[in-house]
Amino acid sequence: MTFDRKLTIDADAFFDDRLGTSGVPRASVAALAPRLTVLRERLDAWRRGDAPSYFGLPFAGEEKEFTRRAREFAGRFARTIVFGIGGSSLGGEMLVRILGGRRHPVTFYDNVDPTTLAELDRVDWRETLLIVISKSGTTAETLAQLLTVLPALEASLGANKLRQHILAVTESPQGDLARIASALGCEVLHHPAVGGRYSVLSVVGLLPAALAGVDIEALLAGARDMATRCLAPKLESNPALFQAATQYLHAERGRTLCVQLAYADRLRPITRWYRQLLAESVGKIDASGSPRGLTPIDAHGTTDQHSQLQLYLEGPDDKQFTLLYDPTLATRGLRVDARFAELPAVAPLSGHTTGELFHAEFRATRETLTRRKRPNRTLSLGADASALGELIILLETETVALAELLGVDAFDQPAVEEGKQLTRDYLRSG
Repeated sequence: MTFDRKLTIDADAFFDDRLGTSGVPRASVAALAPRLTVLRERLDAWRRGDAPSYFGLPFAGEEKEFTRRAREFAGRFARTIVFGIGGSSLGGEMLVRILGGRRHPVTFYDNVDPTTLAELDRVDWRETLLIVISKSGTTAETLAQLLTVLPALEASLGANKLRQHILAVTESPQGDLARIASALGCEVLHHPAVGGRYSVLSVVGLLPAALAGVDIEALLAGARDMATRCLAPKLESNPALFQAATQYLHAERGRTLCVQLAYADRLRPITRWYRQLLAESVGKIDASGSPRGLTPIDAHGTTDQHSQLQLYLEGPDDKQFTLLYDPTLATRGLRVDARFAELPAVAPLSGHTTGELFHAEFRATRETLTRRKRPNRTLSLGADASALGELIILLETETVALAELLGVDAFDQPAVEEGKQLTRDYLRSG
């Protein structure tokens, strides 16, 4: 089924009319509609702003203010560095890497690896804006990053100027990040009451994106368009709920590994962002005490045709596939020189562009998956802010609907707290 917008969805190879008994019947998808009725009503309430939610973010009307602030900061600073981890960085980095320009570089640090953080020794802080993002205000890695570079900022700028170079984004005014920012005299922007992995269309993602030159108004317009379509009462007309129901049925058949295969270098950040979104949202214990979930796997075409595709085609039938593709690549690229065309391996390439080769390999992979009865869909989008906005709301709402069908809460992550506590214990014990 194709929903024809700037984002195009082709999910025909999920169904039995393409895959035979390996596909799911469309009637089985339709039968799940009653289980998603309450969610659709909840989405409508979120859109109206009745409760804080990712679904209401595109309708918040904050894009002009973020664009204005970004223009102000870009006029004062040569570059921006963002400290954050997980949902505080993956979404913003996705927007910047896919849509951002080069006039104002925005760099994300999402780990405390000492080798990587050593790069910060070379930063000229006099020309740098530092954005520090932590929803809770207590994220260990993010606080460590800030307090590691703080002496260098003080030495370079002095206490009075330092406050103009640091911007904190956090939800709780009583959290440690807000307290540090207050003590330093730095501005604090409010993180909405939305889970980090669902926060990309808030200040968390929009301000860094606007600094990088992303058209966030077009991004949010696309998100609003998709959100409106995700309120359609008929399941077959509702892109996110329809796709979620289909994926759920494949998962119930044992296909719980979800491979996202990005056929465009530019689209790879989507797979990293989605990996957290899906894993943290659906990997839970349900009300009956049973572990549920789907495992995201990110892959890269054409590269992983030479490392993973063999497993996907002949290994266990425990996977469902999403191919991300930029159709504009087919008409781009350098032309292969016509010399050596008499050689068997060169002959098929001669006279073609690298874009034509890339497109042929994408088509071949998709068709081979289908012939091998491996359920797959293709999400196509070009270098377009509106299309990326559509994709973000689609994948977020799909994920929430999957959690609904699996009987788990899409918005908590209780198990990870154990590891956080152990980390603190190990640091205390030395």
